[in-house]
Amino acid sequence: MKISAPAALLFTLYALAAPAQQPLSALPSAPFQPAGNWNCEGTFRGNKAHKAAFSTRVILDGKWLEIDERDVEPATGYVATYLIGYNSTDKVLVEFDANNYGAAVYTSAAGWESNALTMTSTTSAHSQAPYIADQFTYAITAPDLFTVDWQIQRTAGAGWIAADHLACKRS
Repeated sequence: MKISAPAALLFTLYALAAPAQQPLSALPSAPFQPAGNWNCEGTFRGNKAHKAAFSTRVILDGKWLEIDERDVEPATGYVATYLIGYNSTDKVLVEFDANNYGAAVYTSAAGWESNALTMTSTTSAHSQAPYIADQFTYAITAPDLFTVDWQIQRTAGAGWIAADHLACKRS
């Protein structure tokens, strides 16, 4: 099929005028500044108390967010580092979760929407796993407050079940 010169010119002008897709940002929009120390309190499923200290910083030329967590209650010794940044190959935000019990990877194709970021795991095929998928939602509620909600999905197609909720205040 031959394309006419006017049609080719119109297509070229449209392609040049179309905005380039900007990479998703790991950082929430201003005025929230994620870097700092945070005291977090909340509950696990069954209303068991959960307290943690978070330390966050912006790294790698302002492109990635690093979150360090140290649980205070329960005193299990849980520590973790989460790295959130843009994966240009897949055009998604990716979160690497490295902790003293294991590791996981989460993604978000949507990025930050209405001051919330939901990072979701892939579905597990491991038959011994207590759940097949999980997700974390980070939500900014005020300039010095954010929440972290962890949800699990027990079976394919099932709804999300609240597993942990933390409210974090800048310290």
